[in-house]
Amino acid sequence: MTERHALIAANRVPGIGAARVRAVIGALGSLAAARDLTPEDLAAACPGLSPQRAMALTEALRSDFAEREEARAAKQSVRIVTWEDPEYPDSLRACDAQTPPLALYCVGDVALLRQTQVALVGTRRASVYGMEQAKRFALRLAQAGIHVTSGLAEGIDSAAHEGALLAGREAAGKTVACVGAALDELYPASRKPLARQIVRGGGLVVSEYPFGRHADAQTFPQRNRIVASLAKAVMVVESPSRSGTLITVDYAIAYGRQIYVLPGRADTPSFTGNHRLLREDAGRLVTAAEQILDDFGELDLREGRPAQAAPEIPPGLDPTETQLYTALGRDECTLDELAERTGLPMPTVMSTVIALQMRRRLRALPGGRVARAAR
Repeated sequence: MTERHALIAANRVPGIGAARVRAVIGALGSLAAARDLTPEDLAAACPGLSPQRAMALTEALRSDFAEREEARAAKQSVRIVTWEDPEYPDSLRACDAQTPPLALYCVGDVALLRQTQVALVGTRRASVYGMEQAKRFALRLAQAGIHVTSGLAEGIDSAAHEGALLAGREAAGKTVACVGAALDELYPASRKPLARQIVRGGGLVVSEYPFGRHADAQTFPQRNRIVASLAKAVMVVESPSRSGTLITVDYAIAYGRQIYVLPGRADTPSFTGNHRLLREDAGRLVTAAEQILDDFGELDLREGRPAQAAPEIPPGLDPTETQLYTALGRDECTLDELAERTGLPMPTVMSTVIALQMRRRLRALPGGRVARAAR
């Protein structure tokens, strides 16, 4: 048995995670060597491994599970990436030292696992504003060559994936979905069409769970640690005070990741988590993707090439005009939405918009909306 197949087999055994696998490797030199021991000898060689778990592990290693799992994966265009494979991301090994997944089940471009990502996360019960912002930030990041990572859940996660997809297949940045169930048991099932769009768009869908594993109360928090590990930074788009989003943030802080936080309305419960993070100085306030790109640099970081050019800020704008013009991005929006994005008082927004329209930098649209003027 190869070490790779041993890892795939061990990945199906409850209670056999990275720490116990490392203990076996430390005692025997390889995980595959445990196949030739009795459960009693294995338990004796590895203190902390109970006889019951030793029996489950040896049974898995002696079975043909790994071969059957790989055959099934091949039929479904799934790649299984283990510790033994060069595609396995160093970020998971470094950040998640105690519990890095033994194997990752991947559909799409596996190379994305080792490339620069920013995670956009938030509540399933998102506001229209939060969904729009997730799409706006994701689109801009993807256009600039940064891959957008999220959890394929309803709400903010899905909006982030959809925003990145709007950049088009030719864009340097793609989107990565980390899911909290096996690839053949995606939850909720309503996200399956989006998962297919992600793969068709050149992105990646990834799970640490073997085929047949259903979602439960443990799988989603476990999924969150992978999101935080793969990403270089995490942006909180919309989160109440009690949310799985903040579990991802806790992981990201522990891993030394930069946290970005979008401000929301002070009277909106779904943004109380955002505002708590800002009060505690746990994240940097952002209102435009350019603030994140300033930290990363607008490069195709996979190959060191310049990304697709961003829309230029017209010359001659004062700081307030620049802030508003940047926050508007490629969107169409109302003055109320601009006030929310920028944090500027409404009289300032109104006077700035009028000034920019008079100079033909903005154009008025039906329904009280505005957009950048064609240049």
